[in-house]
Amino acid sequence: MKLPSFCLLSSLLMGFLAIQLITVVASSGGGGGGGGGGVASATTAAPKKYNAMFTFGDSMEETGNICAASSNKTELDVLTCTHPPYGESYFGKPSCRWCDGRVVVDFIAQALGLPLLPPSKAKGKDFRRGVSMAITGGTAMNFSFYKSLGIQDQVWNHGSLDTQIQWFKELMPSICGTEQSCKGFLKKSLFMFGAYGGNDYNVQLLEVGLTPEQAMQHTPKIVTAIANGVKKLIALGAVHIVVPGIFPTGCLPIFLSLFGDAAGEADFDQAGCLRTYNRLTEYHNTLLRTQVGALQRKHYNSTRLMYADFSGLVYQIVQEPEKFGFSAPFEACCGAGGGKYNFDVTARCGMEGATMACEDPSARLSWDGIHPTEALSKVIAGALLRGPYCFPPILG
Repeated sequence: MKLPSFCLLSSLLMGFLAIQLITVVASSGGGGGGGGGGVASATTAAPKKYNAMFTFGDSMEETGNICAASSNKTELDVLTCTHPPYGESYFGKPSCRWCDGRVVVDFIAQALGLPLLPPSKAKGKDFRRGVSMAITGGTAMNFSFYKSLGIQDQVWNHGSLDTQIQWFKELMPSICGTEQSCKGFLKKSLFMFGAYGGNDYNVQLLEVGLTPEQAMQHTPKIVTAIANGVKKLIALGAVHIVVPGIFPTGCLPIFLSLFGDAAGEADFDQAGCLRTYNRLTEYHNTLLRTQVGALQRKHYNSTRLMYADFSGLVYQIVQEPEKFGFSAPFEACCGAGGGKYNFDVTARCGMEGATMACEDPSARLSWDGIHPTEALSKVIAGALLRGPYCFPPILG
């Protein structure tokens, strides 16, 4: 089944995945380890360990590339992140982030004493302290792969993993000079590589209409593409690289809304998430962590690779939201969908009639049914900086 109207929706979907995780870490079991007290605040003062930060990914990490790169007013209007109430909690207006405020990479940059990262497509910016290559619709696989599946919508062709690495290579001379000087500079910089994979499954599940089991057949290729991207960064001189897994797909309001009605009681786990969609997430994250582990062993004396278990953390919060200060874990804060999940593809956040957010976004996990709120992003960032959901922690 191909779901209707997703060419317009895809711009919002592309990154949703960015919240991807059902813990795959052997030590964290099905729901992750570490209670609310074990997650550090992302705003706690941190030593300035890194001289710059460079990020790659999709709408989960987007800081403005999709807006800076587009001169098409129609496309910008379809991108609901350019409409209120996006940005209301921090920027006071839309900032081309799919959030009510800051995203995870914003909190990490601030904790490291770095500026908020400008998008790589912005003109006249100084990128020497950091820049974001992430863009809405970013995928691990190149667009040619999705064309082979029958996808024509260019929304999924804004900037794949390989394309984003090429963007970074083109910027390197302005950031750090010669190849030799760049080696020394990048050695002291932090790289956030993804999360990649969310949109790769969005295309398959929402555009092509594959089942989670069918999508799993492509998971090894997707994970290998991510691992190959990490290798390319290492070759450029990157030493400190965070590689996140994806959010728990079966816990996202968009998937619960679209596929929950047709599901039976046995299709939901004890937390209320869709089992088969989370099995896809778990499979992806398991393969990814294995690949990251292999690269860690191969480069143990020269590179610090960190696996970020987004899934483990988010799934634990879904199970015990009150412990973390959240409520209604499956209900989108912004949108006019109503019902159990407040999500409707025709009444998404920022669309006409859907420009009011919930009274307290800081108490919700999901901002628009796809992307996390600023409050959840802050918790995730803290868990990556000092643990326990980053192996090893960024500041460990």
